[in-house]
Amino acid sequence: MATKPKIKPAAPITRPGRQVEVPSTIKAQDTTQGDDLLVRKTRADFREEEFTRVIRQHGKYVVWRKALLCPCFNPETEQATVNCQLCNQDGYIYVQPTRIQALMFMFDKKTSIYEKFGLYQEGSVNVTVEAKYRLGFRDSLEMEDSIIPMNELLFKNNRRGRRSILPAGVDSARFRIRDVAAMLYQDKAGNVIALEESIHFTITDEGWIRWTPAGNRCIPEGGVFTIHYDFHPIFLVHSWMHVTRDDVSGRKTNPSEDRVIAHPVQAMAKLDFLVNSNGLPSMELTTASPSGFGPSGVPHG
Repeated sequence: MATKPKIKPAAPITRPGRQVEVPSTIKAQDTTQGDDLLVRKTRADFREEEFTRVIRQHGKYVVWRKALLCPCFNPETEQATVNCQLCNQDGYIYVQPTRIQALMFMFDKKTSIYEKFGLYQEGSVNVTVEAKYRLGFRDSLEMEDSIIPMNELLFKNNRRGRRSILPAGVDSARFRIRDVAAMLYQDKAGNVIALEESIHFTITDEGWIRWTPAGNRCIPEGGVFTIHYDFHPIFLVHSWMHVTRDDVSGRKTNPSEDRVIAHPVQAMAKLDFLVNSNGLPSMELTTASPSGFGPSGVPHG
């Protein structure tokens, strides 16, 4: 019976001025069975408190809402129900609003693509939050201190979907209105009328448009008007680059005992209106509100 040839360990490679050690491919040493190297090895551990320190010093204040699949699922179409009062066919409702801090950076890093392809609406951002906040797919992050503009065409007294349960005498834009730059209406004669805040309408604490008697006389039910307003940008989580960041860590005080530590989660988020094409963003649902509205009403919480 022929014997199998023995495989010799690879020999070191000699280079000018240095020698490259080539690890053996046989009889590899197993360092997971209590070998002394585990205790004596040098280790560079991540310290979770340093992550937290950076987030709390530089993180933007956001309202995080968990995404929940809407129960309006239609088994025949396998889609969300058209004109659903909760999700408006988006398929998600939002619960448990929590004010947290998040590092948000690299907004559309590769802007050089504009040079080749022209207009490019990516609207993405990297988001890092503390490990105790486990971001999920389609979760919502509303930036409390930032403002971006939005331009919309709206129907007066629109009552489709979630708007159907608005209080009487109010309308809502897609997002909660923080400030109105301009609002215009064109009547049947072609006259363009500039609507003025406090004369034709007011903005409620919920960010809704409340019509005054003058506004009701100016625009008929179903009339189309244009509005330019500011709102807090809302991002939806669409990808987890680091959904788990667990590290096996040790400390000098007890080098023989390892700890598994969860580090901050990093995710990719995108502007709501570039992800959700069904009109209004998904609203916040709270148990404290009998009508189903969150404390800030229809427009996304």
